[in-house]
Amino acid sequence: MSQPPAELGAIASLVDQRVRQVLADEQQRWASTDQRLVEAIAELERMSLGGKRLRAAFCYWTWAGAHLASGGVLDEPGAHSTEMAIDAGAAFELLQTFALIHDDVMDDADTRRGETTIHVKAARRLEAERWKGEPRRYGEGVAILVGDLAHVYADRLLTPAPVAAQLVWDELRIELNLGQYLDMRAAASGTIDRETAQRVATFKTALYTIVRPMQVGALLANDGQIDQSVLDAIDAFGRPVGQAFQLRDDLLGVLGDRERVGKPVGDDLREGKATELVAVALERATAEQRETLSTIGKRTLSDAEVGAIVDIFDETGAVAEIESRIDDLTKAATDAAADLPFEAGVRSILVSLANYVASRTH
Repeated sequence: MSQPPAELGAIASLVDQRVRQVLADEQQRWASTDQRLVEAIAELERMSLGGKRLRAAFCYWTWAGAHLASGGVLDEPGAHSTEMAIDAGAAFELLQTFALIHDDVMDDADTRRGETTIHVKAARRLEAERWKGEPRRYGEGVAILVGDLAHVYADRLLTPAPVAAQLVWDELRIELNLGQYLDMRAAASGTIDRETAQRVATFKTALYTIVRPMQVGALLANDGQIDQSVLDAIDAFGRPVGQAFQLRDDLLGVLGDRERVGKPVGDDLREGKATELVAVALERATAEQRETLSTIGKRTLSDAEVGAIVDIFDETGAVAEIESRIDDLTKAATDAAADLPFEAGVRSILVSLANYVASRTH
């Protein structure tokens, strides 16, 4: 399944509306103080729209499952009773915007979701306006601040949430930052092995993208009162989904279409990211192939050099192994879904979302 399920699109639309509303209200609020302040929020809005809204969807549909299981009635998405779940989804997506903006600075990326990144745009503006200062430093400073704004707005949206849900939110943010640190450190030190790649994927994707949003959704439905077995069942389903998501992302990062992926294909290789795909290829490579793979992490890799590395991924069977791992993980998630204490219809929606993230083409 490469087309997003309808249940994803429905929630994505509502979350987009909520994010736009929050940022529009903030632009109006600060415009009366100083019009220049609006620029920062407008940049945040520019970078916050266009995502898949997967975290929001996994959060919402888990909320729906837990809400129904506790005797609630499920209104149409967007009804008053669903407001907290939609606000939580908007919080997850604004947190994702924070992470992407900061990630673009760390990776020195030029584009994101087909748009010029904030730090690059701000640096170019300084040069065009003939302002004082060093363009790169100014651009990165602007991006860091705009990213921080996204983080604050995300936190504010979750203020009414039960304490138990906020504790999961706190843990998620710690895991995300530690995962990013490990990712950067591994790339800088050239540490590319399966264990490191899997740990980074667990923190930055499995927990952050699937497990924690689902757990927050469940806790929202029951005012924070939920049996640990439910959270454990969510973990058993969400971890393999998140791992499959990351493996697919790794493949798209080197095999995908730039226009569809929304960022330069091959940059993961130039940055030396510790992915399981690279780790498998290194394990299987001949001495000659390892020589080519040793160039991973070289910022000046040409497209032809990237192509030579990708050829080795195929020749060693690394791509085939990762595809097989994605299939196994998806099956494990589908099997684990049977233990989610939700109605069959909600379980079916969550499995559909899992299949989509594992098979998507961008």
